[in-house]
Amino acid sequence: MKTGELGERGFLASISNYVNMVKGARLDFNDDASDFPISPDQSMVVNVDTFVRGTDWLPGMTAAQVGRKTAVMSLSDLAAKGAKPVCTMLSLCVPDDYDATEASELVRGFSQYGLKAGIPFIGGDMGMATDVILTGVAMGIAPPDRIITRRGAQAGDIIAVTGLFGLTSVAYEILLRGQEAEPDLQKDALLSVYKPAINLEIVPALAAKGAVTASMDSSDGLGITLHTIASQSKVCFAIDDLPAARGVEVFARLHMMNEMKFVMQGGEEFLLVLTIPESKYDEADEIAKSLHVPLMKVGYVQDGTGVVYESREGYVDVPSSGYDNFKDWA
Repeated sequence: MKTGELGERGFLASISNYVNMVKGARLDFNDDASDFPISPDQSMVVNVDTFVRGTDWLPGMTAAQVGRKTAVMSLSDLAAKGAKPVCTMLSLCVPDDYDATEASELVRGFSQYGLKAGIPFIGGDMGMATDVILTGVAMGIAPPDRIITRRGAQAGDIIAVTGLFGLTSVAYEILLRGQEAEPDLQKDALLSVYKPAINLEIVPALAAKGAVTASMDSSDGLGITLHTIASQSKVCFAIDDLPAARGVEVFARLHMMNEMKFVMQGGEEFLLVLTIPESKYDEADEIAKSLHVPLMKVGYVQDGTGVVYESREGYVDVPSSGYDNFKDWA
């Protein structure tokens, strides 16, 4: 079977026996980030992420923006686990005839994003390849009992997100299919893919107060994220408020497209999906406000399986589909 037929998640399942779990680790090998204890009260959390020019470089994106996005990709999963990033590294592979100034811009964009958050870029590796490939490594620390997994959601928890969805879907329609959008929406959509950002403080702050039970970033799409947490937690997610960014619904209707697909299958948004105990939600909301992070209720956790949306017509199943590294957008 080819990897494209198997898909990213199928392939991960096929190699699970090759991965060694460190004693005391909390994160599963397919949890995007990995952890290992370095002392009784401290664990190291590490994440690796790759950007490939042939599949990831959008039209109009500068080299510095590519470097920045690689840094965001690398740090996003640390943020979701509640780890405090301490440094980043970068592996850069380019063709032998690649412009040296642009290669330097790739590294500068990667380095500067971390430095603005007080995270030093400490080096890495270089190689020659037929394409431009950036692999970012982010390392952080966290107390073991404050590392937040994807499997802790419980019936009764509130499902919350740290932003609105659908802008990246609009951006892909503009950049890859030549669609037009009204100026403000186009500006917001392009900003979402050219200059993504993440919040590194919200999950550690919530974890310190016991105000989060599960967390995951939405880089593969909100639908896949919801399904992953629900499946690993063995619960059902009921969404009663679709978190669509301003203008997304109108754009979808004007182009005779499905708004649900724009919101659920966009991906590359780097927002956080959290489950929060109902008794802790007000405290979580105050923490989020103090950090200037939007925190929005979108649903609740209940007994059962799967992910459903409570529409005007009743329950609608949310498909588990989005970005797959071996299939592109599935």
